[in-house]
Amino acid sequence: MNDIPLIGWVGIGIIAILLLATNLSLFSLLRRKDSEKSGASILSETMKTLKNPWEKEDQPLRELSERVARIKGFNQEKDPTKE
Repeated sequence: MNDIPLIGWVGIGIIAILLLATNLSLFSLLRRKDSEKSGASILSETMKTLKNPWEKEDQPLRELSERVARIKGFNQEKDPTKE
């Protein structure tokens, strides 16, 4: 026991606290299955965000691009001078 310095014991204590906190949070998620967002839905949303982190920002830009393309197509059909 005396072979481990004080900083080693502090490191072991921090790791133990992190493990305990992680397990307690997972246990509390399991107990709250009836809540509106389950742990599985949170995990799936996290995976979606990791796959495409800018999805929420890209969606309005995609919609704007589609609207502009529709307007350009509409204007080209109406304008007889472009032919």
